[in-house]
Amino acid sequence: MDSRFRFSIAIVLTLLLLAGCSQGESSVSGSGQEADKQILVAVTQDGEGDKLDAATYNGTRQMHAAVYDALVDYKGEGKIAPSLAESWEISDDGKTYIFQLRKQVKFSDGSPLNSAAVKFSLERAISREENATLEISRLLKKIESPDDNTVVLTFKETATQVLYELSQARPFRIMSPNSVTPAGDVNGDFHQAIGTGPWKIGSYQQGVETVLVANEHYWLEKPSEYSLVFRVITDPQARVLALQSGEVDLAGGELGNIPLESLSVFQNNDKYVVETGTSTMSYFLVINQNNAALSDKNIRQAINYGNDTSKYADGSSEPVKGLFQDKVAFVTSDNQPYYPYNPEKAKQLIEASGYKWNEKKQLYEKDGQVLQLRLVIQTEEYPEWKEMAEIFQDNMKQIGVQIDIVNQERAAYYDTLWSSKDYDLLIYRTYTDAQLPYRFLSSLFYSSPSMPGAAYQDRPLSDLLDQIASTISTEKQQALFDQVFLRMHEEAMSVPIYYAKQTFVHTRELSGFTFNAIEDDPVKWHHLRKEAQ
Repeated sequence: MDSRFRFSIAIVLTLLLLAGCSQGESSVSGSGQEADKQILVAVTQDGEGDKLDAATYNGTRQMHAAVYDALVDYKGEGKIAPSLAESWEISDDGKTYIFQLRKQVKFSDGSPLNSAAVKFSLERAISREENATLEISRLLKKIESPDDNTVVLTFKETATQVLYELSQARPFRIMSPNSVTPAGDVNGDFHQAIGTGPWKIGSYQQGVETVLVANEHYWLEKPSEYSLVFRVITDPQARVLALQSGEVDLAGGELGNIPLESLSVFQNNDKYVVETGTSTMSYFLVINQNNAALSDKNIRQAINYGNDTSKYADGSSEPVKGLFQDKVAFVTSDNQPYYPYNPEKAKQLIEASGYKWNEKKQLYEKDGQVLQLRLVIQTEEYPEWKEMAEIFQDNMKQIGVQIDIVNQERAAYYDTLWSSKDYDLLIYRTYTDAQLPYRFLSSLFYSSPSMPGAAYQDRPLSDLLDQIASTISTEKQQALFDQVFLRMHEEAMSVPIYYAKQTFVHTRELSGFTFNAIEDDPVKWHHLRKEAQ
C-alpha cells in the first residue's frame, strides 16, 4: 500500500474493506517496487472486469480464458484434450455425453469444483438469449449430476459440436455458484468472477485497466509470482509509444495489435523481442449481395482474380489459397480451390457482364455509372487493415474498379456489419480455433427463412451445414466440408486477403514468453517473469 496511508490504521482498514467488497472501484496500478511484480500488457478494449460473467460475452475472450477453465481444451486442427473433465464418453448416436471431472480442483475462492458447479454454469449459459443459437443451447434436453464427479448431458438430437463449444473461451466455461447472488441461482445477479483458471480479478477501473492476480488454488501449475495488468490503449500508435516509453511490457496479438509498419522499430533492437507464432485467423472481404454489381457472380469472381494477395504485408504474405488457413480443422492441401491472380481474366469477366471501358476515367462503367464500391474497415483492433485496404484499392484500380475506403470507429464498424449493412465490401476476419470452420460458417454464412446469412445467403451452402450438424462420422463430415469449400469458391462468396500470424512485442526484461495452444488464450501469462538486464 502507498506509504502516505500508513500513518492511519483506520484508513488502511477502510481501504482493505472496500477492496474486498468491490472490484469496480480501484486506482491505476502502482509504481516502484510494486510495479516490479507487475507485467503490463497493452490491450485495445476494456476487460469489463466487474461484469466478467462466464455465461456472457462481457469482457474479452482472453480475459475469460485467463479466469475460467473449460471442461475440455482445444489443441488445434480439431483435436480435443482433457481439462476440468479428465475423461468423457459419447454415445454412438451422439445424444449422450458423460464427463468425469478432475478431483480436488478448487475455485479461486477455495470452494470445490464438482458436478453441481458444472450443472449451474451450463444451465446459466443456456438460459441466456444471446446463446440460443449455439448447439448446446438448442439441443440440450437435460443435465444430470449422479455424483460429485460425473456430469451427463442428454440431447434431443445428434449433437456434433458439443466438445468444440465447451472448449471455447465463452459462454460455457465453468464458474463457481458463488459468483452470483443468491449463490447457485441460475438466474442470480452476477457479482464476482470466480473460476478455476490461473488468474482472478484483483482490481478494475473502467476504460483504464484490469489487474489480474494469481489464483493461489490453481490446479494445473504453480501460480504466478506477478500480477497481470491489462491496460487499455485504443490507438495503435499509442501502443507503440507505450512500449518504447516503458509504460507497458508487452503488446500484440489480437488483444493489442502492433501495426505491421511499426514492427521495424522493434526488430533488430536489443531492447525488445518480437515473438511470432502460428494462427488460424484469416482476413477477408465480406460481400454485400444487395449491391447490384456484387449480386453478379462474374463481378465477385473478377474481384478475386484481380486481388494480388502477394502485395499484402510488404510482400511477405504467404500465398492465400482459400478462405481458411491450413491449420484449420477439415482443411487439406487440396480441398480449397482458389482464384490465382489474373487481372486479364478479371477484366474479361467484368466485360462479360456488360461493362465498358471508360478510357478517360480509367474505369469500367455501365449505363453511365462507374463500377464503384464502398469498402468499410476499422483500425482500433486491426491497424494493418488501413494499409491492406489501400493495397486492395490499388489492386482494383488495375482492373478498372473504384474503391472508396471508409474507416469507422470500432462500435460503428460492428453495427455496420451486423445491423445497418451500409457497405458494399467490408474487411473482416475468421474466428479462432475451436470455432473453425463450422461455428464461423454457421454464424456468418448460414441462412434460414427467418434469419438471412450475415455475410452471404446461399441455400445449398446452408443445406450442407445442416448435414454437417447431424453427421457424427468424421470421414463423412470431411466429405461435406469438401463440398462446402467448393461451393464457396464456385460462387465467390468472399475475397480472401491475408493469413494472419500471432505477433507480440515485449521488452528484453520480460522472459518466459510462451504461446498457448489457442488464440483465445494466446500467451501462457503465468509463465512470464521479469529479469534485470
